[in-house]
Amino acid sequence: MRELDIKETQKISLEILKTVADICEEKGFRYCLIYGTLIGAIRHSGYIPWDDDVDIMMPRKDYEEFLKYFGEHISDHPHLEIFNPTTCEKYPYMITRISDNRYSIDMANEKPYGMGVFIDIYPYDGLGNTSEEALKFGMKGDRLSSLCYQATRQRYAVETTTSALRKVLKLPVFLFSKLCGKNVFQRKLAKLAGQKAYDDCEYVGCVVWLSGGEKDIFERRMFDECIMHPYEKYEFRVPKEYDAILRHTYGDYMQLPPEKDRVGHHNYKVYEKK
Repeated sequence: MRELDIKETQKISLEILKTVADICEEKGFRYCLIYGTLIGAIRHSGYIPWDDDVDIMMPRKDYEEFLKYFGEHISDHPHLEIFNPTTCEKYPYMITRISDNRYSIDMANEKPYGMGVFIDIYPYDGLGNTSEEALKFGMKGDRLSSLCYQATRQRYAVETTTSALRKVLKLPVFLFSKLCGKNVFQRKLAKLAGQKAYDDCEYVGCVVWLSGGEKDIFERRMFDECIMHPYEKYEFRVPKEYDAILRHTYGDYMQLPPEKDRVGHHNYKVYEKK
């Protein structure tokens, strides 16, 4: 199979994003660009040149309504598939990916489960009405999602871990996670999901993938109003408070990282199916 370069992969995921965004606009589902995709929109008016995925967020209610609608109308998009624990038993995460099945991905240190080029959809839940409550609740998800991630790795690897203490702890955590298996942690994460309603809380975040800890916890008001913003050849919704959101998570997000760090973080290869 022919291997695709990053520019080709970006073009494919852009069209998946357009399909999802168009449905959200038509049906009134709330969504917006988030994480590196939001940086790309503001700093580059499109992809960060070396970025290898697309991230959007949806409040939990809109997320579930979108998945129901998209699942019922999947025949309108025969090359797209929904990946989450409900649709794929081998799927290792608790967020949803919309994948283009005309391609296949070889993901480093992860067993294949049939996914192609994809975009990430992060469901945002309520976390609490004080920063302390939000952090305490959110960190439950952070720990469980880390264990779930380790349980689905094929082999032990330090990967992006830099802290000396974390490196020491990572091997026993990996072994414990593999012993328990991902299903244990996915069930626990599913119990956290939707416990606190997004619209009833002052603080929100993706409790099933709160990998940044406090930096992934936001005041809900930051997402209350969205605006259209250029992204490649289209426009998509971004939070009006994008600057506050990005500074909270990344600091000076307009500053380019050192050249050595300008690489995609998923570490996968993409192939076009015959």
